[in-house]
Amino acid sequence: MKENFWSLALQKFVENLLSVKVWIIFGLLIVSTKLLLMKLMTGTEWCTINGGVISTVCAIREAFKIARVKSDTQNEESRNLMV
Repeated sequence: MKENFWSLALQKFVENLLSVKVWIIFGLLIVSTKLLLMKLMTGTEWCTINGGVISTVCAIREAFKIARVKSDTQNEESRNLMV
């Protein structure tokens, strides 16, 4: 078993959770819009909540992409040193 098995397993698990990001954002937009229309939330709160969640999800996704590219680059460099 690889040394970093649990790290890779955790990363894959988190990536799979983030793959449902569209459903989470869609559900959040529906609920928050309903609350806005019922006057239980102000426009400022609606923008803050939705903007914050959407930007956080996008930032985490991009961080995972960068980590994957960085990891792939390091693996290639170590393979070249072994040859």
